[in-house]
Amino acid sequence: MNLINAGFRNFVNDKRILAVVDFSKAKSQPVLRAIRNANDIGIVIDVTMGRTTNSVIFMDSGHIILSHSMGPTIANRVKENREQKEDKQC
Repeated sequence: MNLINAGFRNFVNDKRILAVVDFSKAKSQPVLRAIRNANDIGIVIDVTMGRTTNSVIFMDSGHIILSHSMGPTIANRVKENREQKEDKQC
């Protein structure tokens, strides 16, 4: 299991990530709707520590993680983790 930092020492399994959406500038209605619907059924995990949501992470389990870390930062962490794993396999 490869864990990546989703911000403030909260970690997620990078194999379970479906998408990372940058939420820092444009707040798209489909993403807001997905967050609202997930919140209604209790599958939103907020790791922002009370700060603004800058990225939204969609997991394969249906959970949605709200993070203060920027979307490109999390995407780079996932990419680096996956590249390191490929290097270890070679």
